[in-house]
Amino acid sequence: MTIRRRLTLSFLAILALFSLNLAIYFWSNLRRQATVESLRRAISAQVLIASINQNVNDLNKQVSLLSQVATDAAGGAAPAGADPAELSVFNGQIDAVSSQISELSELAEGAARTKVESFAKTYLDLGRSWKLFYSNFGVNQSKAITELAIRAEPLSGKVLREFLPELQRDEKSRVDAASANFYKVARLTDRITILIFALSSVFATAVAYSVSRYLTRGLRRLKEGAEAIGSGNLDQRIALPAKDELGDLAQGFDAMAANLSAARAELTLAHEQEKRKSEELSLTLDQLRRTQDQLIVQQKLASLGALTAGIAHEIKNPLNFVTNFAEILVDMLGDLRQDLGRAAEGVSDLLADLEQNAAKIREHGKRADSIVLGMLMHSRGQSGARQTINLNLLLAEYVKLAYHGMRAQDASFNVTIEEDYDSSIGPISAIPHDLSRVFLNVANNAFYAVHQKKLRAGDAFSPTLSVRTRNLGRSAEIRIRDNGDGIPEEIRQKVFEAFFTTKPAGQGTGLGLSMSYDIVVQEHRGEIRIESEPGRFAEFIITLPKGAGFE
Repeated sequence: MTIRRRLTLSFLAILALFSLNLAIYFWSNLRRQATVESLRRAISAQVLIASINQNVNDLNKQVSLLSQVATDAAGGAAPAGADPAELSVFNGQIDAVSSQISELSELAEGAARTKVESFAKTYLDLGRSWKLFYSNFGVNQSKAITELAIRAEPLSGKVLREFLPELQRDEKSRVDAASANFYKVARLTDRITILIFALSSVFATAVAYSVSRYLTRGLRRLKEGAEAIGSGNLDQRIALPAKDELGDLAQGFDAMAANLSAARAELTLAHEQEKRKSEELSLTLDQLRRTQDQLIVQQKLASLGALTAGIAHEIKNPLNFVTNFAEILVDMLGDLRQDLGRAAEGVSDLLADLEQNAAKIREHGKRADSIVLGMLMHSRGQSGARQTINLNLLLAEYVKLAYHGMRAQDASFNVTIEEDYDSSIGPISAIPHDLSRVFLNVANNAFYAVHQKKLRAGDAFSPTLSVRTRNLGRSAEIRIRDNGDGIPEEIRQKVFEAFFTTKPAGQGTGLGLSMSYDIVVQEHRGEIRIESEPGRFAEFIITLPKGAGFE
């Protein structure tokens, strides 16, 4: 027998016992309700008879009092007739007793109902006699006394001394019998309920113990076998011949142990093979790392080449200033020698011009020196120290260097650069050399994108690069946007991965944006993301904390 069938039969047996308990409960409840209803009716009838007895006695006393008044007045003046209001109250009391007798007739059962009906007829005659007596009292005194003496007094005696005592005895017996029956039924139903509950509990306990003992014994053997197999003893077999789910599970464990034993032998052989492959893979990985290092160096050299071309164009302007102002300074010095011989009044103006030219020479000389210093730092390929920098000046300088680098490769390249720098940003703490790489890489990609679109579209397309900065309170935002072909959604999440590039072979290594991501996110604890609409624009958004929030 399967475990499922065992559990199903056990559940059905317990459910049958529960149903039997429920049926016994409802049967007991019905029996108790019946006995309680019988007891209630008997008690209500007893109370009603006592009330009727009291009311009839009160009416009889009232009639007796009036008859005494009539007797006392026999030798003198006749008493006054009954007041209509008093007569109405008296008749109402008689009718109220009649209503109580009707209620008593409804509560009576069997032979008692016949006695109540006889009592009702007798009381009906008595009530009529009392009403006739009361209505003729003081009006037709002889008729009133005759009615009272002939009919009312015999009827009242029969009612008060025969019917009512007998009815009271009958109802008392009925109440006693109903009470005894109630307690008898209560004891019987309680005993039956307790007996059925005890039998059900014993049966349910026996069934639960039998099923749990069977399951526990089988599961214990399974547990012991599984622990042996788990400890590595794959020759272990579980002796459980039962033809049910536990037996199937034991057979499954045995089959699994056999398969594991065979698989362990195969795995040992495969492990040796994988070990050799791992050694080969380790050698391949070392070669790949060396290749990666070479690609990084190539990327830096390519970036350095673009930077050098840009610097060559950019440094030409301050050097021209230096050359031109130096020539002017030589001419002015010659004029100074001539003027010194003639007069001294023009010397002051000439000296002022000399000072102004010398300041220009110094200014452009320092600019050329800073450009050369930046080129040297870039060529070293190492991160510099953290400094307080002017973000706007650094961004503007390297966007221009990227532009001149592109023009050095193609003199026909032109682009409109829209600049919008927020002067409220103020100085921020950053690594200027690393940030310059980020700005140079992003600007180079933007110039490359608009240049490729220009080559395809021709004069119908006007390349534009938008560079903006914004003050965000505790951080600064840089937006570099081009109106090139944009970045499709399917590759937008890959552009920051190492070695991923969309440029033709030989024109890109796929490391520029990867290094830029590491510089912004890892070094500066900032954020870099992309917004793009294919065919219209691509925008790189860089957010940098102003403080020294990085290591």
